[in-house]
Amino acid sequence: MTLETPETPETPPPTPPKKKPASRRREKLLILLLVLLAIALRVNLRQGGVSGASMEPTYHNNDVVLVWKSYPRDLLKPGDVIIFKDTNGDELIKRIAFIRPWRPLPPAGSYPNPNGGRLIPFAYLFTGDDHFYFDRVAKGLTPPPAANRVIYVLGDNLANSDDSRFIGPISYKQVLGKVVP
Repeated sequence: MTLETPETPETPPPTPPKKKPASRRREKLLILLLVLLAIALRVNLRQGGVSGASMEPTYHNNDVVLVWKSYPRDLLKPGDVIIFKDTNGDELIKRIAFIRPWRPLPPAGSYPNPNGGRLIPFAYLFTGDDHFYFDRVAKGLTPPPAANRVIYVLGDNLANSDDSRFIGPISYKQVLGKVVP
């Protein structure tokens, strides 16, 4: 008599636990958020270049800066570094000295010397010669700006900077963005 042993069916290998639908939804949501963040950064940020020595010692020739294009213009304040287009269409990088309604004279007070040392009086920075903007406006050689509220910019290297002393104040429309520190 032979005993037949019943064949035991092969047991399948253990299957990994199935992911719950909620965790899959979270993964998809995280991927979507990362894609939206990448798009938002691409739309709101850009690279800008520094050419020349007008912003030394803060920025040097050929430095690359990150510019926040959609920075709210009404939040700009003195001390912020911005990139703007001048009347010739050139992109310039300068520091905001002050923002105010247009008046034909420079404001009273002083501007911090970016190279250290004493404060520099605004009157010294903006008057004294026909190549200074305020003097050209006063003599009728240059029309005053059309905008009511204007931004006055200065380079950190005052001895080597074409800024509001020469090109005049800029309007908010000319601002391309704020440099990200």
